[in-house]
Amino acid sequence: MIGSLVKTIRILLFPIFLCILCFLSAGSVYAQDKTKSVRVTAGFFEDSLYIGKPVRFYLTARYPKDLNIVFPDSSYNYAPFEFESKNYSPTNTEGGISYDSVIYNISTFEIGRQQYFSLPVYQVIPGDSIIFHSNQDTILVTQLVDFSLDTIPINKLPLRASIAYHNVPKQFNYPIFIIAVVIIVIIAAVAWFGFGKKIRRHFRIKRMVEAHRKFVESYMREVAALRNTFSTVTTEAALAHWKLYMEQLEARPYTKLTTREARNFFKDESLIKNLQTIDGAIYGHNANVVEPLENLKAVADQRFHSKLQEVKNG
Repeated sequence: MIGSLVKTIRILLFPIFLCILCFLSAGSVYAQDKTKSVRVTAGFFEDSLYIGKPVRFYLTARYPKDLNIVFPDSSYNYAPFEFESKNYSPTNTEGGISYDSVIYNISTFEIGRQQYFSLPVYQVIPGDSIIFHSNQDTILVTQLVDFSLDTIPINKLPLRASIAYHNVPKQFNYPIFIIAVVIIVIIAAVAWFGFGKKIRRHFRIKRMVEAHRKFVESYMREVAALRNTFSTVTTEAALAHWKLYMEQLEARPYTKLTTREARNFFKDESLIKNLQTIDGAIYGHNANVVEPLENLKAVADQRFHSKLQEVKNG
């Protein structure tokens, strides 16, 4: 009884199972037919390239419009080439067939004479993808260097002997120059901070001695001229010369003070007396000016040596 029932169920379900199987087979055949209708082509625009210079490579695909086809992007491994950029053309669909094309700009640093390259496209399906490979194209590498010389033994290289002198310009050694400048700056800074005060004192003393020497030479020429022939102009010039030197030596306003104002400023009666005698010679034509001018020179000498000791001990 049970066996008869099972047999009856099998007889009823068999046509249904057969229909399902036929449907699945038809779908698979339809999908395969669609897959077979995908056409991928590729190739280089140029016949040759230079190492490191981009060349154009096109990739096209024709496929049924309901397929989801994608092209390689910048993350794809383009070896032995390197990806530079790409230009994508919009999809063109006619009669249920879509057409896509992309132009890739790629470059290579391989030195082989011939380089081969191809790119795939992908059909995206749920949970997986189908790869469609393009044809492989070839491009020639333009070699600017004869790499075959690397394989020739050194004793067989086509070398040319020459004993002629060739002047090879020397390159300036910037690293050594920079190091030397840094060392000099460091030494100068150490010397300045360690001996700067002594150096400044040395040069100040040197300037003081030179200024005093020039003053004495010029001043005594004027005094010698007055010893031979009295002149109010020479007398006035000698006095102005003395005042200017003293003002520079002591930083006091000698040139801006009259003799009467100097009496209240300097508190030195001997100095004031010599100045009054010289004023009398300039304005009263008193020819006795050599002695007071020599006295002023003695004052300048005494003040110079005093200032010099002050700087040396400062």
